[in-house]
Amino acid sequence: MRPASLLLVLLLGTSPGVAASWQLAAGPTRAEGSALEIARSTARWETALGYVSEQEVNVRTLQDTCTAGTAGPECVTLVSTADRPVAGYGYLSVQRKFVFREGGSLQPVLGVGMVANSDTNPYVSSGLTFSLSAGLRLGERWTLEWRHFSNAGLEQPNLGQDILLFRAAFE
Repeated sequence: MRPASLLLVLLLGTSPGVAASWQLAAGPTRAEGSALEIARSTARWETALGYVSEQEVNVRTLQDTCTAGTAGPECVTLVSTADRPVAGYGYLSVQRKFVFREGGSLQPVLGVGMVANSDTNPYVSSGLTFSLSAGLRLGERWTLEWRHFSNAGLEQPNLGQDILLFRAAFE
């Protein structure tokens, strides 16, 4: 199956009789970037297509310099830091959602899943990463959600991507 066809099946496909909603989400990243996402959700599953804007990563460099001294080598470690730009990237996410206190006005929501990234960078250093989320649903329409993408240390660097999303659902 082609990637575009798979994407359509994941975003549009739901079983007959299963209530699903569309969701739009946007919010900041921890590195002064932003994210935008469109998702299709059922009671238990969420498939999302998103974009994370350009961000910056703080790079720390250590350099050892040694010179010959009268008592032997004398070494000094020079430390420097610099902000480096990280290009924006897209992602496709599939998560299993766990909703607590269904029917209540405040509902805690947890999620776990996988994310396919269009590019790698210090935040998402592999094409396939894991996704964790925790949020609070306010009624049936609004959700405040923290998401974290990480490769669990399978590739380095493994900074992970943190996003705070404000989500609105539409039937």
